[in-house]
Amino acid sequence: YIEENIPSIKVARPEGTYLAWLDCRGISKDAQHLKDIFIKKARVGLNEGSMFGKEGEGFQRINFACPKSMLLEGLHRIDNAVRSL
Repeated sequence: YIEENIPSIKVARPEGTYLAWLDCRGISKDAQHLKDIFIKKARVGLNEGSMFGKEGEGFQRINFACPKSMLLEGLHRIDNAVRSL
């Protein structure tokens, strides 16, 4: 979904887990700006990459261990928020 609809976000393929790293540096490297986009605009709570150290700045971590309908709802919200920038 992200590859096709939100090309400014790159997805690191997960290796046997239900967590994926989203490289959002194509949108912003600023942790507060990304937080505003995901929390305030998209209303989706992800793990901020910056909480894992300097290397995580510009990244978000998504947990996709949920019903497909819930995941798609969150992805649509992220898509709409990014398009509104």
